[in-house]
Amino acid sequence: MNFDGSQKLIGKGAQAEVFLYQGFAYKVYKASYPAEWIAFEKRQQRAVNAAGLCPVKYYDTDDPHIIKMDLVKGGQLEKSVLKNPEQGFALLARAFRFVHAANAEGTDIPPLIDTASLALTDKEKLEALPTIERLCKKYKSVVCHLDMHFLNVMIPDGADLVADKIDFTIIDWMNARLAPPVFDYARTYVIFEEFAKEAVDFYKASVWPDIEALGISEDDFFAAVKVCAILRNHEK
Repeated sequence: MNFDGSQKLIGKGAQAEVFLYQGFAYKVYKASYPAEWIAFEKRQQRAVNAAGLCPVKYYDTDDPHIIKMDLVKGGQLEKSVLKNPEQGFALLARAFRFVHAANAEGTDIPPLIDTASLALTDKEKLEALPTIERLCKKYKSVVCHLDMHFLNVMIPDGADLVADKIDFTIIDWMNARLAPPVFDYARTYVIFEEFAKEAVDFYKASVWPDIEALGISEDDFFAAVKVCAILRNHEK
């Protein structure tokens, strides 16, 4: 497809740019990005739509490297959290609870245990897979976003950041898997460790009551952190 010049760049990542064009968002991937991964992302979005986790729909275009998407109005939570970190982290904790409460029955979202080993070396498999298997047996699997952070939570422009009242939309579901929620919390811990070490303690304090309520031990949490660090290393 061809844009007519009126498109506006509204987002940019390592593999794609997002443009506002004629009332929709268009995600334009690099030509080198595998088309089958884009097709997988579309399937993931349909699955989270069906589970009631995200209203944003994806549409095919005549270019397999361009996805047309419903436009999410508002801004990223990151823009507001610096003004009110306590409420920002509380909203992040609420977003986790929302995702983990979804009905995952019949979903097309794949289990973490089935996909985790795909990019790992033999040594990494020995380090990671036994922990994944152990925790999957110990705790119930739910839908996990596995990339939950302030850039992937959208809130209305000008909204008063009150965590129990504000509407939000969670975006970017490419990494979503069925897994015990400990992996979702651990994955975000790894992201904060990488990009905002000063926020790690604040993050942990905000979600720890929910982690404890699920019966997850601190040892299991940090075992999941180790696994998530190994998996994330292959995304760089």
